[in-house]
Amino acid sequence: MRWVYVILGTGSIALDTTRTPFKTMKRVLGGAATYFSLSASHFCPVALIGVVGKDFPQAHWKLLESRHIDLQGVQRVKGKTMFFDSEFSYDYYARKTHATELNVYAHFDPVVPDSLRKTPFLYLGTLEPAKQLKMLENCRPRFALMDTIEFYIETQKPALRKVMAKVDGMVLNDIEARMLCKSPNLFECASTIQEWGPELVVIKKGENGSILFYKDFVFPLPAFPLSSVVDPTGAGDSFGGGFFGHLARSNKVEEKTLKEALAYGTIMGSFCVQDFSVNGLVSIASEDVEARFNHYREKLHI
Repeated sequence: MRWVYVILGTGSIALDTTRTPFKTMKRVLGGAATYFSLSASHFCPVALIGVVGKDFPQAHWKLLESRHIDLQGVQRVKGKTMFFDSEFSYDYYARKTHATELNVYAHFDPVVPDSLRKTPFLYLGTLEPAKQLKMLENCRPRFALMDTIEFYIETQKPALRKVMAKVDGMVLNDIEARMLCKSPNLFECASTIQEWGPELVVIKKGENGSILFYKDFVFPLPAFPLSSVVDPTGAGDSFGGGFFGHLARSNKVEEKTLKEALAYGTIMGSFCVQDFSVNGLVSIASEDVEARFNHYREKLHI
């Protein structure tokens, strides 16, 4: 069957070692683009731009393909795949990094196949700003959404601002928003970011939910209540996949759709943290997503 790809996404594909007070998982599938694409694939077909090394397990490659994720834009090169080793404390919030080995990702130059240049929805994951800009210049999306991390805010803010001026939306967490805008007030942060370019701003607050800002419209949501959390790795990227996935399948950006998208992002993040690595995303079906969405909507009804 030939799939028409709705979302083109980019970012890191990695092997992770994740340590919690209760269990350690070594060299499992991870990376921001991995979590995003697996989450978004529950809503529409996704094409991925990235890079892996020769050590990337074939089983992981086949898993991504099985979720209708097109990998023609993923380069397989000599060397080792990006590796990230981290440890969570008992509160699952504080995180200690033991090792970050960029390996082949350090020299990754994104190349967009001609067949994917007109993909209508573009997600710019946590690449350095110059490479995000290159992706934008090589594509003709109808809507572009970007993410970033503290490192680029600290070291490449002018380049980051250039990307922000050209995208339609931005997703970032509360720490990143305050650092970027040098303000403790998230409403002020969102207003500043909108002045710099993106009309749509989503600020994630972890276990405290998220807030969406679109033009003059503001919409907050709490996190989905869970009785247990196993591994918080990838929760924010899974949130982004659910949020953007619903926008893409709806093919419109309006108040109702944005509210639904924020809720879908929230529940995809909740599925992610219930297991290690990407298991929480690949062990569910679309029926599970819709059931949790409806349950969440009922809880929010006043």
